[in-house]
Amino acid sequence: MSKTAPSVAASPAGFTSDLARCAAEVSLEDVLDTHRQRVRHCLLDWLGVTIAGSVEDAARIASDVALLEREAPRATVVGTQHRLGPQGAALVNGTACHALDYDDSSFWMTGHPSAAVVTAALALGEARAASGRDVTAAIIAGHDVAARIGVAVGKDHYLRGWHATGTIGAFAAAAAAGRVVGLDAEAMERALGLAATQAAGLKVSFGTMAKPLHAGRAAASGVLAALLAEQGFTAGLGAIEAHQGFASTQAPGLDADRVEELGGRRGIEGVLYKKHACCGGTHGAIDALQRLRAANGFGPFEVESVEIQVSDQMFDICCIEEPMRGIEGKFSLRHVASLVIADRSTGPSGFTDQAVADPELVALRRRVQVVSSGAPTGLETIVRVSLRSGEELRVESEERRAATDDELPLEWETLCRKARDLASPIVGDVAIAGLIDGVAHIDAELGVADLLALTRPG
Repeated sequence: MSKTAPSVAASPAGFTSDLARCAAEVSLEDVLDTHRQRVRHCLLDWLGVTIAGSVEDAARIASDVALLEREAPRATVVGTQHRLGPQGAALVNGTACHALDYDDSSFWMTGHPSAAVVTAALALGEARAASGRDVTAAIIAGHDVAARIGVAVGKDHYLRGWHATGTIGAFAAAAAAGRVVGLDAEAMERALGLAATQAAGLKVSFGTMAKPLHAGRAAASGVLAALLAEQGFTAGLGAIEAHQGFASTQAPGLDADRVEELGGRRGIEGVLYKKHACCGGTHGAIDALQRLRAANGFGPFEVESVEIQVSDQMFDICCIEEPMRGIEGKFSLRHVASLVIADRSTGPSGFTDQAVADPELVALRRRVQVVSSGAPTGLETIVRVSLRSGEELRVESEERRAATDDELPLEWETLCRKARDLASPIVGDVAIAGLIDGVAHIDAELGVADLLALTRPG
């Protein structure tokens, strides 16, 4: 019989306290081996994207600011030789993790959970000399909270303009950090209340450095919430569902009954990993175009025009018409389409300032039109390619989903390759081999500090 996450009461009045209890009571004895495997996948992908993101301008600037906080430098700034206090490390590492927009995501949360959860768990875990087992349990707890809040507040939270990575991520990070320091249920609820009053992140930031900052702030806010709660700091109770609490101010409200839609599944089971270093809203178009090219073999000179049909919500997410900087290209369906047509990489090299200004790509993206499907929401994408021969090609995007348990071994191998490609140029092949082995054994006896020591360059 499969092991499921503890149930959360359907009554909104007890939602936060029940959520806190469940997070506080997470134990590795109650989770499946596949759940632990998924933690290893999250952790490995986090290391790859965070090491690579550590050299991005957003991470560098955040690091410069956070280095002013030199008290108790007990936590590693990934990809550097620096150490900071756990809040500073969480701020910088969370920003670095999301800087490439290559980190994992969850449709349940409608955001990027590990950028907040893993970041907070590792920063505070290293500062407290936590074991790999403690951090594994913390990551599971954080993902549970992210999924349950995300499902309970529904998609309208995101549609109103809130970026769930920054908002729901703050709760998830607080749960993970609280689990690391061993908060009981009462203290965990206060930590979630402290997260509620810090939760922020606006979609107007998409295409700027402020978007990865959402992840860094969520992780740092979670660490701060846990540390304050540990010392007895007070906060509003029931802060998620209360009058003028999180759900009533940042969403139409809270429907705790929707949590039952998860069917007892852990939040970690809903995590998806990116193949492309850009907004998830563009992935349907990229995958569809790549399938068309593979099946029909057309080149850029054979393409007359491309039409990408998406739901209305995408126009607020990833429809920058003329990106001027690489980070804007990550949120431009026209740019990602030009990359595929030109047979360019959709990894980090496709989203540099030089790439978006490349004359060939600029000319190609002006052949791309993005139109509404008429649907108000949804990720469904239809791509039509008109060739100069007169041939018309059409394909629909395939559903993105988390791996099944049977697919986990293949997913692990894919993530190992991704981590090597991203991190080896910064820390070296020997270090990334050690990181992969360390992550594979993280819930055994390996210490967090030993693992993070391998993320330093040189």
